Amino acid sequence: MVENHSADLLARGIEPSLNSFPANRVFYHDMPLRILIAAAYGVDSKNVVGIPELVDEQLYDIDAKVEGDRQLTYEQVKPLLQNLVAERFHLAAHHETKLISGFALVIAKGGPKLQPSKGEDKRYGQAVPDGLQAWNSTIKAFSGLLSIPARAPVVDKTGLTGHYDIHLSYAPADDPDLPVPSLFTALQKQLGLK
Repeated sequence: MVENHSADLLARGIEPSLNSFPANRVFYHDMPLRILIAAAYGVDSKNVVGIPELVDEQLYDIDAKVEGDRQLTYEQVKPLLQNLVAERFHLAAHHETKLISGFALVIAKGGPKLQPSKGEDKRYGQAVPDGLQAWNSTIKAFSGLLSIPARAPVVDKTGLTGHYDIHLSYAPADDPDLPVPSLFTALQKQLGLK
């Protein structure tokens, strides 16, 4: 999900505004081009390569409404965003496969401590300076969000198929003296995952 990139922006002092899906309006405010490309192709912004770093300084807004009341999923929005960045920025893109190290998210001893979703229609997740928050999230989507503070890809190997409301509080890597646990300790104690 696009929301996975909010920690990158918060670290730079940018408070992004973006929507959750499904929706009949698509908006991204104060977004660098790298993040828009990542959103268009469904990849982590760290994996968008080949564009100058200066591009990250300019911020863009996208605000579009679907005709009628039709609700689009993120998968339906991605090709529209791909066309937009290709046309407006003359972007030529291609996918490459790389072998990189990362983490597998599994269930910890004692089992998961997850709260089933309260049934909201929309899914939303965000990284905040001292934690992660997700509503109506699958563990696969949460794994993508978890890759931000883990600073490496996280793949869901839990086998869990439900939707959950998740709140994880941890000490940021650059401030380990806070009275909250480290990311991996918090993950196990608060969510029953490792």
